[in-house]
Amino acid sequence: MKIEVCDLNKSYISRTKTTHALAQVSFSVGEGEILCILGHNGAGKTTLIKSICGLLKPDSGDVRIDGISAVQDTAYAHRKCGAVLEGSRNIYYYLTAYENLQYFGMLNGLSQKQIRADAGRYLELFDLAAFRDVPANSFSRGMQQKLAITVALMKRPEILLLDEPTLGLDILSSESVIRLLLELARDKKLSILITTHDVHLIEQLNCRLIFLNQGKIRCDSSLAELKQEARNPRYRIAWQTGTEPLPEDAQIRQRQNDILLFETEDASWLGGHIAAPQLVQIEKCSQSVAEIYKEVMGCV
Repeated sequence: MKIEVCDLNKSYISRTKTTHALAQVSFSVGEGEILCILGHNGAGKTTLIKSICGLLKPDSGDVRIDGISAVQDTAYAHRKCGAVLEGSRNIYYYLTAYENLQYFGMLNGLSQKQIRADAGRYLELFDLAAFRDVPANSFSRGMQQKLAITVALMKRPEILLLDEPTLGLDILSSESVIRLLLELARDKKLSILITTHDVHLIEQLNCRLIFLNQGKIRCDSSLAELKQEARNPRYRIAWQTGTEPLPEDAQIRQRQNDILLFETEDASWLGGHIAAPQLVQIEKCSQSVAEIYKEVMGCV
């Protein structure tokens, strides 16, 4: 299942201003690929997700799912995509957890046998089995989010679109979601698009990232490539204490006997001391997602 986003444009017009939510956005997503979409609030992330699954019609451009236009054939996009938008809007709060899964399973043409099997699996996976017969309106925000994700999966989609999927989840639930996403991409070959601000989620998925800024793609690259191409790399130095001065930006991490462990971005200092007898060890630090985000978005 391949997704092609082609020159997508979308604007919102009010009495006082015109907001360009998407501007010439183009990219593709392959079968079994996970893509995280990052950006400030209002960058166009949710507009992009809604355009892909046929919930929102762009002003121009197209979204093609295996060559079929999701703009022209929204019913096809609805069949192929499972989506969870921010706010758990895809669950009925007066139904129990199982009734939600049963209803949406039937709505998507699953047999009762398939519904029982899928619902049982996902309720166990998300630690909701004990709440199977509890109305969703009594759930915590995190539990409602987990139920919303299971509802999207009951569709047995080929494309999964998740808007802030770990919002409100505790650490263990978030880990369950991450494991599930990796499994769905690897074993079920789902194409998965995620909008998120969750740094831990991005680190664990270690996938391709698209940075949106004011409706435009600022960067499209894998996390590994971005870490490798960091413009201001940081180095971790093990230094035998002596009379040599440390770099001005040195961040001391540890002192043990006569060894000092510190970090620096001062490549010129390092070049001048690379052969110093006090230098015990040197390694390049891995740049964090937060640091990459600031660098790409021009926040530093």
